[in-house]
Amino acid sequence: MQNNSIKKLTYGGLMIALVFVATAIIPQIPVPFTEGYIHAGDSMIFVAAILLGWKYGAIAGGLGSSLADIYLGYTHWAIPTLIIKGIMGAIVGFIVKDIEEGSLAKVKKFLTVIIGGGWVFFGVALKNYLAVKLGNLQTSELANYLVEKFDLKGISELQALVDKVQTSLLVAIILIPLFVIVLSLILKRQGKEMISVSNLMGMTLAGLWMVIGYYIAGGILKGNMIVPIFSVPANILQFVGGLIIAYPVVLGLKRTKYIKNI
Repeated sequence: MQNNSIKKLTYGGLMIALVFVATAIIPQIPVPFTEGYIHAGDSMIFVAAILLGWKYGAIAGGLGSSLADIYLGYTHWAIPTLIIKGIMGAIVGFIVKDIEEGSLAKVKKFLTVIIGGGWVFFGVALKNYLAVKLGNLQTSELANYLVEKFDLKGISELQALVDKVQTSLLVAIILIPLFVIVLSLILKRQGKEMISVSNLMGMTLAGLWMVIGYYIAGGILKGNMIVPIFSVPANILQFVGGLIIAYPVVLGLKRTKYIKNI
């Protein structure tokens, strides 16, 4: 029992390092018009939480990601990242845990409904909010502010950017829940080892929380709830990419004697 705890503690420390490396060392993709960047760190948060549980997922996600922000010069994001990515890791670990009965099972179902339903509401509200706040771009003071802030060539380029973000939100609102539902039904029938329904749900819900959390944090830090909207599509792409990377890694590690003994 003691050896098992030491192993988990060791693997937990290793996962903090892997989250940091995947976020800060592996080349990132800068997101235009924002301070953000797309990285592979989310995949290691998923791996840590699925293999080691929600506590280690929370610690690895929070510490590894916030240290990466400090290393890359985004020190003002370190605390929000610590909270957002910590909760992200905890959500994955909690949802993937096999809980069939009792109060924790009810909490798990409640969390699934809240985040899943909250995502649809969030996406629709954000899309409408963007349209209402900008209104007529030709006469909007906010539009002129965004053109200057994002260093755009003019209102026409801003309009193209707004249309792209609104389309991305609409597609994500529809496709993400649909994808999860369809794939879950297929997995329940096939019973495949590589992709379990709980793993899929855990990573998806955690990713949606991350997108919502960073939007709220961005609005607070910037004092403007419009600017962070432009980073939402990139954050969606990031967690989906992390999900795709995490699956083969988790499958491979689960087949090793080191993980089986935990």
